[in-house]
Amino acid sequence: MSDTTAQPSQQSKSAGQSRDSFPMTQRGWLVAQLAQGPTGLSRINGYIMQTYAEPLGNYVAGSTFRSLSTSADLVAGFFASRLAQEGYIERWVASNLPLRRWLINGFLFFLQEEVRRRRNERAETMPEFATEPTCQAETAVEEFDRLWAASMVRSAANSARERCAGEGFSVHWQMFENHFVGGASYSDLATNFTVTGGQAASMVRTAAIRFRQAVVELLLKDGTTEDELDDEVARLMRALRAD
Repeated sequence: MSDTTAQPSQQSKSAGQSRDSFPMTQRGWLVAQLAQGPTGLSRINGYIMQTYAEPLGNYVAGSTFRSLSTSADLVAGFFASRLAQEGYIERWVASNLPLRRWLINGFLFFLQEEVRRRRNERAETMPEFATEPTCQAETAVEEFDRLWAASMVRSAANSARERCAGEGFSVHWQMFENHFVGGASYSDLATNFTVTGGQAASMVRTAAIRFRQAVVELLLKDGTTEDELDDEVARLMRALRAD
């Protein structure tokens, strides 16, 4: 069964359409790499594996599919199966889906395929869940979205922290973390860092700009449109407080 059957409404666009007809809202780094041939595709695959291995692994580790194998092996098997497919990234671009939705849809199909394969081969006694190879896709997507958001926040925070350090704003980042993660008020920061309240607010904003830029870069790679950016950034800022 094709991964794309989970989204029948998205099938109106041909997977073989020219790159010039890709939606402008998804023209980002990933799409630009497609024009670079195998070298660009290798970069894309590396980015996907680095960015999505953690949330996919965390998802399967908390699901009934964990009985199949280790989460690391299942995620590696999924990447090997899908990323090697010709036109896989082009089909994502044409689908208009966020990359995370495309990947979790494909991952669910892959896991169900593993259930059927092992049942047919009778290689082992199948776990009880395997009698029902289908799963509640929307629930899975919601759970994965939560895990992806937490992973995205950590990745963006690491990137922003490094950028602040490189620009001489390490203290600004410490104040940003104390404010957004630790809940410290500007007056608390002013006291702790020996600055005025206005300076504390300005320094936090400086670091917040770097964090937002890091988040935006990751969101655009995931296929978020410009109209959706503000809402997505706000959601991830809330996740930063809760993570």
